[in-house]
Amino acid sequence: MSFWNDDTWRVQGAAQKVIEPFDSSRIEDAKYMLSVGDEVYVSDEASKKTPQKLKEGDGFAIDPGQFAFLLSDEIVNIPFNMLGFISIRATIKFYGLVNISGFHVDPGYEGRLIFSVFNAGPTRIQLKRGEQIFSIWLAELKGPIDRTKVIKGYRDIPSKLITPVSGKFTTAYQLERELDALKEDISNLKAFRTSALVIITIAGALLLPTFKDTVVKLWNQPPMTEIRGQLGNSTPSPPSKPPAN
Repeated sequence: MSFWNDDTWRVQGAAQKVIEPFDSSRIEDAKYMLSVGDEVYVSDEASKKTPQKLKEGDGFAIDPGQFAFLLSDEIVNIPFNMLGFISIRATIKFYGLVNISGFHVDPGYEGRLIFSVFNAGPTRIQLKRGEQIFSIWLAELKGPIDRTKVIKGYRDIPSKLITPVSGKFTTAYQLERELDALKEDISNLKAFRTSALVIITIAGALLLPTFKDTVVKLWNQPPMTEIRGQLGNSTPSPPSKPPAN
């Protein structure tokens, strides 16, 4: 098995139409750079299980914990005596975007490529249509494979791929961040409770003497003295002792 170098890509790439449309300026270090196409799907509630159509230059975002299908803009035609290897550009990987769709393209495949990716990083990843983020290498086999039937590849993102992965996934980083936020809320609640107890204690210490003095003053006011006098007069006298014989 031998891989195509830059010269082979330039000569055979266009001649065999392995990439359509073919642009020799996209050849880099024995690989060809593929770009984001006109359709993507990101697993969030806003997508409603529907792929997003992109115009040239339109952008989209993949948040932490989200899964996405990215359709290549180019059509790939792998000869029966060749095998393709695919990956994501390293600078995008460093952000946390992981390719989980596999790493090779079978001999005899004809169609666009769908990259299944997952944002395992801590930040939102911004991409746009036409951005060159996919790499493909071609390796020549010693001979063609036994199968002679072409594999009809993708032209768009089919709904059967979307249904099982709709929704949002949670990464370990997100769980840790949510736990930290919960701990902070609990800490703030404890601090508030302590502050409230201190304020109530101080307020009670300050207001209790004033409240006591107010009650005493009210008790000694004329209306209250009259009431006390009436209460005293209405108190029954003790029974008199019987006369002695």
